[in-house]
Amino acid sequence: MPVSTSTNEQGACVISIAGRFDFSSHPEFRGAFTALTPGVSVVVDFSATTYIDSAALGMLLLLRDRVGDARHIQLANCKGQPDQVLRIANFHKLFKYESR
Repeated sequence: MPVSTSTNEQGACVISIAGRFDFSSHPEFRGAFTALTPGVSVVVDFSATTYIDSAALGMLLLLRDRVGDARHIQLANCKGQPDQVLRIANFHKLFKYESR
């Protein structure tokens, strides 16, 4: 499960997830954000994500705990099944949210 990180032009950390975002993604996803300092801006890019489950929701909450404030985290390019799950769980209200 490819999880990659980069930095965008605004200096935010971008975590991109391709394919399934589930429990098997945990080590790779956690590794993408453990070095972040509290208060850093993070964009989680779901443009290539095809599936998420409840474990993924828990990982996003761990990211929020690490960053310290959900206002610094944007869930971007949400579509299809991931968009539906995130909305059912009200994550569009907990984080900055962008769907396509």
